Amino acid sequence: MYKVIIVDDEPSVKRSLKTIIEKETSSFEVIAFAENGQEALDLICDSMPDVVITDIRMPLMDGLRLAEEIRNRGIQTEVIVISGYSDFSYAKQALRHGVTDYLLKPLDVDEVLRVLVCTEKKLSNDYKGIVERGEWIALCKTEAELMAKHMWVLNTAAVWEQLDEIHDRLQTYRANSARLKEMYIHLFYLLQAEIAGLSGNRIQIQTLPDYEWNGQAELLKRHIKLVLQSAMEEIRHIRNWGSHKNMLESLKQINQNFSNESFSMMNAAELAGMSPTYFSKSFKEEVGVSYTQFIAKLRMEKAIELLSDSNNKVYEVAYAVGYNEYAHFAKVFKKYYKFSPTEYRHSLEISSKQA
Repeated sequence: MYKVIIVDDEPSVKRSLKTIIEKETSSFEVIAFAENGQEALDLICDSMPDVVITDIRMPLMDGLRLAEEIRNRGIQTEVIVISGYSDFSYAKQALRHGVTDYLLKPLDVDEVLRVLVCTEKKLSNDYKGIVERGEWIALCKTEAELMAKHMWVLNTAAVWEQLDEIHDRLQTYRANSARLKEMYIHLFYLLQAEIAGLSGNRIQIQTLPDYEWNGQAELLKRHIKLVLQSAMEEIRHIRNWGSHKNMLESLKQINQNFSNESFSMMNAAELAGMSPTYFSKSFKEEVGVSYTQFIAKLRMEKAIELLSDSNNKVYEVAYAVGYNEYAHFAKVFKKYYKFSPTEYRHSLEISSKQA
């Protein structure tokens, strides 16, 4: 049942409306009455009705002012205004404040029912919109993270493909232009946070302008594409993309040669076309850890893999992952895993016997 508050200083009008609503409809119930806009506003804030039916001319606060206050406070309720004044200027004023519909006194039963039927449809659609927004918000974080990753490595094709998928999904909601833009704004808010995190707050994605798209969803999509393109150009500039590509080639060689003790940071820096000092700084910015830590990680992960095979002797594993001295290998291994290579091998043997 949709909750209704009736606001009018004439008792006969309130009685008539209550009778029509309760005898002629099954979807609405009158939960309260108010004599004026000020009294109504307090009731509305307390009970959050679905519908407010209010007279325009009332003492203290009139119906138009009440409608304006409801919108200013962000209260989601449908407002229907009633007046004995047929001057259309009142209707136009009411509509500017987001009023759902307009009734004239003396009230006509059929007209009241028509307005209530239209209002019920709008409430039903609004509820569907809330569900759809909830679904989108749940997806938004994942979409923003994925798009930020694509943008950060300048994978333009993946960004446009994802944008197409997002746009198609939002179109299935049959959202109007305002709601479509609202959904994109939510995505942009999260995307901006992701890009800001990746760039150390050096990049701020533009927001969508306050522009009436008039239902032209493709026009909105084209503008979004331009905004994302601009952000990726900024990423290209900030990241010095040529150096990034060289770093990727260097990382490829590091992954292939980490167990070769003769392969040093000097070799990796040469592959990237950088001095060792600049390479060391750039490597940590790119990967998140130092070159030494990264090599140790690769070697330790490989060591665990080799130690899991009982055919490999412990000291042989040390040589296989790039350590000429077993003592050095054992020290690094214990620091990394909090147990020694031998202890790890024994734990595997015990587990094997128990199995």
